[in-house]
Amino acid sequence: MNSPKVTRHCVAICQLSNQPPEDFTVNTELLVLENGEIHVSTWDAEPRDGGFDVHVLNDRVDALGFMVITDWEFFDEKAYAVVERRPAS
Repeated sequence: MNSPKVTRHCVAICQLSNQPPEDFTVNTELLVLENGEIHVSTWDAEPRDGGFDVHVLNDRVDALGFMVITDWEFFDEKAYAVVERRPAS
């Protein structure tokens, strides 16, 4: 039985888009994997240097209804964090 009080941790992954710039208007993708569902946020990050701004990542996770509970880790041109759904208010 699923209890609303049970915290369910999810994974957030941020990566640069692999779409050609002329065919795609955004260059950054954030994916949150939650119980078999994928929540996606995309945006055009500036500058386009391949770096990640932790404040922007946190804001994007928040906009999807989650909160970051670990520090972001960076590996192989991607950013990873453990997140959880914000409690309903």
